[in-house]
Amino acid sequence: MTLTIEEAKLAMKRADNPQLPLLKMSLWAFLFGILTEWKALKNIILKGSIKINWLVVPAIILAIISFIPRMYWVKWFGINIPFFIEMFLLAETQILLTASSGILLARSFNRKQN
Repeated sequence: MTLTIEEAKLAMKRADNPQLPLLKMSLWAFLFGILTEWKALKNIILKGSIKINWLVVPAIILAIISFIPRMYWVKWFGINIPFFIEMFLLAETQILLTASSGILLARSFNRKQN
């Protein structure tokens, strides 16, 4: 993750396309969120107990929103960004939201709720 953040910073300084390192960073955070729910993964993979519940909808919506790179939020909303969109400009907040979407997705497929 730290190497990916450094790649993104270097790409932004060189005016390259920093979207690939940011996408990779979001993917790592999403996978970390899924692996955080290791008990749910164990139930899904080993026992085959899959049941989709209502959490799948917010998980997918949050994943889609959190995978959008920061520069697009500024491009779409300009300088006067609403406070609820401003959270996507901070890398830390975006990573937390991406990990949360991974957690929600793993919980949405788990049959047993602990």
